[in-house]
Amino acid sequence: MASAASRSSSCSSRPLIVILLGAFLFGGCAKPAGTSRPDATVATNSTPSVAEPGPGEKVCFACDGTGMVKCPAPGCVGGWVPCPGPCLKLSKGIWRRTDIDGKPSDVLWQIFNSPDGRETFAVSEHHLGDVLVYQGGQFKLNGKCQICGGTGRVKCDTCKGTGKVTCPVCNGKKFVPVAWTPTDNPYFNSQPDIIRLAGGQVVFGRIAGTDGDEKIIVTRDKKVLHVKASDVLPKTNSPTAPIPPGS
Repeated sequence: MASAASRSSSCSSRPLIVILLGAFLFGGCAKPAGTSRPDATVATNSTPSVAEPGPGEKVCFACDGTGMVKCPAPGCVGGWVPCPGPCLKLSKGIWRRTDIDGKPSDVLWQIFNSPDGRETFAVSEHHLGDVLVYQGGQFKLNGKCQICGGTGRVKCDTCKGTGKVTCPVCNGKKFVPVAWTPTDNPYFNSQPDIIRLAGGQVVFGRIAGTDGDEKIIVTRDKKVLHVKASDVLPKTNSPTAPIPPGS
């Protein structure tokens, strides 16, 4: 009898165990309440919105809508410029391969002459970034440059080492009025050395003189142009593009 009662008790408890086990399994597989919808919301909101030109505007032609342009500072490459200090640099002086007794022939050298012309001193490219001095009648390498640490370059002050500056045409706004063109906009027209020619040609430089019926123009990059005097438009005839409010 006891055995039968025991079996009966054991069997009656099985449904309860099954129910509890099922609740445990389903409860463990289920995600915490409220997690699926916030995750979807975050994914949707993480997509950045892309600004579009407003009415009467277009993407700036100078910066392609980035708001930034390459640093215009002379010598700036990737945010760095040649060191202004007295260190040896390939950009200063004449470097060439010279046959020197016992020295490699594939190395660049620079020859220095003393002020009186009696002494010469050859320095190889292996000393770039060092400072060469002439003291007590002789040349001497005086260690690494204190300004650049011997690297031969320093961060550009204009772009603060970034290699980029705010676009001067759109002032970083990325968009400009539709009427603006690369050769007719407030920034372009404000250049003091702009010279407009008949036919729409534009050069930057100065009129250095007159040769018969021609004007001699020396451009910014030191090129010499000869153009007909009648082709040079007066300054007052330069087109002017409107400046949008807030510029």
